[in-house]
Amino acid sequence: MALLQVNLNSNVLHMDTKIWVIMPQKMQGIGLPGGGGQEQFPVLWLLHGRSDDCTIWLRRTSIERYVAPLGLMVIMPEVSYSRYLNMVHGPKYYDYISKELPELCGRLFPKMSRKREDNYIAGLSMGGGGAMWVGLHNPDQYGAICMLSTGGVAPLEGLWRGKGGSDQVYKKCNEDIYGVSDSDKLQGTEYDILKLIRDTAKGHSVLPRVYHAMGTEDVRYPVAMKIKETFEQIPGNPYGYEYHEGPGKHEWIFWDQWIQRFLDTLPLKGE
Repeated sequence: MALLQVNLNSNVLHMDTKIWVIMPQKMQGIGLPGGGGQEQFPVLWLLHGRSDDCTIWLRRTSIERYVAPLGLMVIMPEVSYSRYLNMVHGPKYYDYISKELPELCGRLFPKMSRKREDNYIAGLSMGGGGAMWVGLHNPDQYGAICMLSTGGVAPLEGLWRGKGGSDQVYKKCNEDIYGVSDSDKLQGTEYDILKLIRDTAKGHSVLPRVYHAMGTEDVRYPVAMKIKETFEQIPGNPYGYEYHEGPGKHEWIFWDQWIQRFLDTLPLKGE
């Protein structure tokens, strides 16, 4: 694999930012099978969590090794603590992730596939919520969504918040992101993730497949149950929704295991 750090200027964010990119190669060197013989590379948009940055998947997992034989390109952006939304008091990270960045990467990497069925979006914690937010708003762009240990999504924070961390910190962050300190008050609004799940299913005939995994010891487990319930209430399972759970807290041991299981579900042929 070729590992690239790309520093770029975003017109949407009005600032410089960076991404890490894993590019497939047919020849990997000793001890690693090759991939990347395709005319165009399928893409995994891999999103970080609240306390992380664009390096975290490379530092805490062996994601490069996992995707090497698959011929899968991986793009890891950075969005601070934005929840991948257009912040009320801050940059428009949703527009950056869903619109500007794919266009920039398409120009930088001509072998990157722009086909819906070749693009997948995944993330952990805040990144899992971000994958849902971006993927469900753009069902014509992604073939699959993977959310791991999703927790910080409106209007479900009250199901677990207060069991750890500083509430004051999160209230201030919510004000910057949503314009209100209590995100549970956003039920029924444009920020309601459960409403988005239902509305997208009603409004689109072609939908991304949704893969959802949660640790049974994770304090955010009640959030997963509400999301699971909402998907399973939609007649006919139009998302091809899969829910999985296993032992684990909100930790990298769990995410490292389940990103590999998600990769195993993708229709990738490598060379």
